[in-house]
Amino acid sequence: MNLFDTTIINFINQFSQLSWTIDSVIKFISGNNLIKGGVLLIIFWWGWFRINANQTYIQVHLVSTLFGCFIAMAIARALALLLPFRFRPIHEEGLNFTSPYGMNITTLEGWSSFPSDHAVLFYALVTGIFYISKKVGIFSLVYTTLFIGLPRVYLGLHYPTDIIGGAIIGLVVILLCNSNYFIENISRPVNNYSNTKPEIFYPIFFIITYQIADMFNNSRAFSRLLEILFV
Repeated sequence: MNLFDTTIINFINQFSQLSWTIDSVIKFISGNNLIKGGVLLIIFWWGWFRINANQTYIQVHLVSTLFGCFIAMAIARALALLLPFRFRPIHEEGLNFTSPYGMNITTLEGWSSFPSDHAVLFYALVTGIFYISKKVGIFSLVYTTLFIGLPRVYLGLHYPTDIIGGAIIGLVVILLCNSNYFIENISRPVNNYSNTKPEIFYPIFFIITYQIADMFNNSRAFSRLLEILFV
């Protein structure tokens, strides 16, 4: 644990258990996928269909962003498994963390804190939204910080550096996926397919964006069921 994390965590944690209502609202926001990914995916779909002179440019970059979200999440999971295990603030005994009202102290127990999956995924998505509009991108950045990143620090699920590190991973991956090589060889052909076979493209497109908004929870549950049945 470093001084940067300790200072911020201790400052934020002083407000824990001052109000049952505030703690409950923050916990609700942190756990509600509609408030988190749902809002960002609404912006994503708005950008996709918005009438704009640069619409093809925007759509191609949004396709790259979707690919980047999957790649970034895979990298985040690999790092969480390969890097030294990091206890979450809520589980760190030496931190003397005061759990907000309603928090189950066994939440995510056994899962390494770094990097934050939420930060990786949603800051990656925010980076892609900047290709739609800088103003909308700034709004999405502020929204993600206030309604996704900060609540997870307040609840003791992540340290600030977990969020910052995850955000950097998401940002870098999306920028790489929006390189000219990736766009010309992968994203543009996929986007052309949306025009030639919309009846196939858009159902798949919907399912992919739905899973991102849902943090892949249903996909993970389905994979766990398959493991139980066949392993």
